[in-house]
Amino acid sequence: MNTSALVAIAVFAGALLSVFGLLYRMASGSYARGELAYDGIRLLRWALLGQLAIFAILALTAFLT
Repeated sequence: MNTSALVAIAVFAGALLSVFGLLYRMASGSYARGELAYDGIRLLRWALLGQLAIFAILALTAFLT
């Protein structure tokens, strides 16, 4: 188990997820005002799922090395 890699992945994931959260919150506000279609929100949800999958694969790789 590579502890330093796990910590680095956690910090990296936290930073990127906070940026993504801000983007999602702004997009939700735009959707509420009618400036963005629901497809934009759905696309962001799929992007979040993909990002979480990548972080899971990275964490698993760091755990197994």
